[in-house]
Amino acid sequence: MFIQFPFIEVPKDLRKIVGEPTPGTRAYRREGTHEECGQWLEALGEHYKGDVGISPAGVSMFVPVLRAGVHKRIKDGKLTAFFFYITRVENTFFGTRRKVKLRPYIVLSVSECKAWAAEMKRRAGYVDEPGETLMEQRKRLKPVAAADEPKTRKEAEEAEEFVDADPKDKGNRKVRYEEALNTENRQQDMFLLLAEAMAAMASGKKAEIYRKRLEKGMEWDKKEKTWKWKE
Repeated sequence: MFIQFPFIEVPKDLRKIVGEPTPGTRAYRREGTHEECGQWLEALGEHYKGDVGISPAGVSMFVPVLRAGVHKRIKDGKLTAFFFYITRVENTFFGTRRKVKLRPYIVLSVSECKAWAAEMKRRAGYVDEPGETLMEQRKRLKPVAAADEPKTRKEAEEAEEFVDADPKDKGNRKVRYEEALNTENRQQDMFLLLAEAMAAMASGKKAEIYRKRLEKGMEWDKKEKTWKWKE
């Protein structure tokens, strides 16, 4: 039986904040300052009640795919994604001005990721086994998960290019993209942005927890290769 994918709704009023999608996709792109980026994330958190906020790297918590598979699904219009590019203006050697864009912050919907995982299970004829661990589930789903990954290196590169740079900027000499910031720093930035948004939206004890986290800061866990809140 055909099951329609439960995409989240992006109403017209929200598009004033998240921008318009790249044609043929659900990739909503916006650009602006660091301050506007924080406001963008807060607005998404408030509208979707915390459902939107996971990064492409975090999708693997729900779906056993590599980041390239997430990029491909976004490019194919099968996943809603919100992009924000931090921008500034610079003077060129020839005295002209052009826009400089950092590689984007990207946030996705947790409910869509869970729906993707359920879709994968249906394709595999998967039945949950009592007491089965997440690792065991991922192992059983690995063969069908491969179908969602890019088939060739070119396909993977095209998907990565799609999420790194806005297609409408292609060939525009008045726009320059800077190399991606250090991955560790970008991950930390996203954690901090999310904590700031939650501190602003939550109330009572929950808000206090996020405020204390922001006060204590974060530290890099070399073993786990991730940022963690200081105890």
